[in-house]
Amino acid sequence: MKTKLCAAWLLSVSTLAVSTLGAAPAMAQTAGQGDDIVVTALKRETRVQDTPLAITAMSGNMLNNMGATGIADVARSVPSLNLLSSESGRTRVSIRGIQTAGEATVGVYFGEVPLTGPAGTTSDPSGSTPNLNLFDTERLEVLRGPQGTLYGSGSMGGTLRVLFKQANLKKYEAAVDAGAESTKDGGFGYSIKGAVNVPIIEDMLAARLVLYRQRTGGFVDDPSIGRYNMNSVMTTGGRLMLGFRPTNNLRINFMGIIQDQHTGGTSLWAPSVGTYTSGLRIYTPAIDKQKIFSLDTKWTTPIGTISLANGYYRWDVRQTNDNSDNYQSVANSYRYCGLYQNTYSGSLLQTGASGTTTSSSNCASSAGGYTSAQLRANYLGWANSQMPIGNYQPRWVENVTNELRLNSDGKGRLNYTLGAFFENRKDRVDTTVFAGVPGTGEMRSPLVDLGSRFVRDVINQTAQFGELSYRPIDILTVTAGLRHYHYKKIVGGAYLGYNYFNGQTPMAYTEVNANADGFIQKYNVELKPTRNLMVYATASQGFRPGGANLTPGIPASATQYKADSLWNYELGLKTQWFDRKLTFNIDAYRIDWTNMQTSVQATYGNFSYISNVGAARIEGFEAELSGTPTKGLFLNGSLSVVYPRLTADQVNSEVTAAGRVGNILTGIPRTTASAGAEYGWDINSKWKGMMRADFNYTGKMTTQLNPTNALYRTYGKYSQVNLRAGIENERYGVYVYVRNLIDAKGLSYYSAVSGTPDYIATTTPRTVGINLRGNF
Repeated sequence: MKTKLCAAWLLSVSTLAVSTLGAAPAMAQTAGQGDDIVVTALKRETRVQDTPLAITAMSGNMLNNMGATGIADVARSVPSLNLLSSESGRTRVSIRGIQTAGEATVGVYFGEVPLTGPAGTTSDPSGSTPNLNLFDTERLEVLRGPQGTLYGSGSMGGTLRVLFKQANLKKYEAAVDAGAESTKDGGFGYSIKGAVNVPIIEDMLAARLVLYRQRTGGFVDDPSIGRYNMNSVMTTGGRLMLGFRPTNNLRINFMGIIQDQHTGGTSLWAPSVGTYTSGLRIYTPAIDKQKIFSLDTKWTTPIGTISLANGYYRWDVRQTNDNSDNYQSVANSYRYCGLYQNTYSGSLLQTGASGTTTSSSNCASSAGGYTSAQLRANYLGWANSQMPIGNYQPRWVENVTNELRLNSDGKGRLNYTLGAFFENRKDRVDTTVFAGVPGTGEMRSPLVDLGSRFVRDVINQTAQFGELSYRPIDILTVTAGLRHYHYKKIVGGAYLGYNYFNGQTPMAYTEVNANADGFIQKYNVELKPTRNLMVYATASQGFRPGGANLTPGIPASATQYKADSLWNYELGLKTQWFDRKLTFNIDAYRIDWTNMQTSVQATYGNFSYISNVGAARIEGFEAELSGTPTKGLFLNGSLSVVYPRLTADQVNSEVTAAGRVGNILTGIPRTTASAGAEYGWDINSKWKGMMRADFNYTGKMTTQLNPTNALYRTYGKYSQVNLRAGIENERYGVYVYVRNLIDAKGLSYYSAVSGTPDYIATTTPRTVGINLRGNF
């Protein structure tokens, strides 16, 4: 299999064209490739091939040609970038296998704004990744490996940057994009998008407005509650970019984004019930709303460019989950029968012998003149009468970030980046466990509250950072970086009633605090003997903040968890051949990850919390190949192989988790590869034809660390092929496409939980569509 995979990769094909305004036809940009894209990964402009780190850059034109509308559409084309999708559009992003619950392990930036999801009840903001529409994007940059010195916490695995097109101060421009598609065994989808650029004062002030609406057809059914194609998604949004240049040395860019996303229901389905069929008994819609505003000011001075990046965002999520199977399993075990009989006013024990209690948590012994069997039957009858049971969770996060930087221009022998960063983040989640209506899965009216709670977080973080680069001779550059961080986190919440399915008891508002400070480092040596050859070596450190747990049933010593950190050791080679018609880049790395933040279980497995437990070593290599062997033909491929395993048992003074030395980390494909081809030709003097094919392979993943675990499952090991063809000229384009040509049911997510059926998420079935574009 590996031989075939490597052969496919070496024959890989795809285009990496430079970005141009609007939706300009693909073959009109044959002059540039991805390695010629100018990026700002180092906080100043450099070519990809001149940037001494593992980076993949995709121009806006390439994203258009791939038909990419979100980050998920390009993940498999970037080495080591993994998106783990679960239900209702929630995704966890990772790079190089750095993936656990807790704070984000990948810094996700839209412009200069880092976005982190709501923490939820389990202090897990990394469980949600923003998925803004990529229409009218300048480029996408994926920086692999720790980027902590320049990008701070959350970038311990790498950084993903989306840079939208800025307002053009010189000319009027407009672009439109419309499409329609149909999914096999599913629903109908469509999209309509538009962008317009207006210079208000030529060379001084301009505005760029983007509007879009997109519906993707669902394909998962739940006949038990009368829902079909329920995982359809409707996305509506807009983006305003303002550019102001009062002098040649000063530029101010404003960005405002509003996006609403409505998901009709879960994408998970149960093979035991039927293909693309969910056995859930609760209706599970989700609403995701984001507002992002930023002001990016750059002032060019004799000592360098002074940048001030001010950002604000508000992210609201409203989600409903099905707890029926899990709670039914708990009820059948009578685990909280005693709590029910002792505290519920309508229980058999309290109505028949009020004030009497049983000392047995699961009613294994008699009390109040009733037998154990009577007490248990009473509890189970009440529990069954509440079914189905859902969990409604509205949550939000609000964040303010400010960063001040001074950058040299990169032309001298000594270059520098110096800066300071401040963040104030707040979030809150409210949880209502409710009894549902059998047959519809909706909340009963009036509400039957089976146990509510709320949790709120506040985190303040400051940092001072710098990188210095020195070139003693023309072919050699050495770099050192340092970042000092300090954070304080407050987690507070209350439990508003009893929950007789998970053991929750009332608790007044309580706060738990955590804070820490420290340093992270980076060292890099770059040797560039020719314009087309670079060798670099890097030792870099990454971290993410610790925090606090507000979780029932855990010892006091477990209420706080510490920052975890890693060292990344990397050797890379960047080359270009045959007058830059062929580009080949490769890197190898080793990562040592200590004090890992890991999700562990408490209170009989009904609550999870974060603990520092275990250590890991991750080794791998990444390669990218692109070329233009003949006029009109562009080829590209990528390959990533990773070996992530534990190097310490998951045991500490509070918990004993499942992982042991040598176990492979979960949810991480050991091998990923992409390949594609794009070819363009002249039809006549005005029109051109284009064809594009993309191939992606995702390797084996596992659900549990320990292979002896009864819930251990393997999944992944699937391929997907996309095709696209069309005709275009300087202004218009008409394209047809097929996604998932072979109609592969690739398992991208696997949920195996004791007492419930297995649920999986799979790739979207074969989808056929048409796309119309124009730019003016």
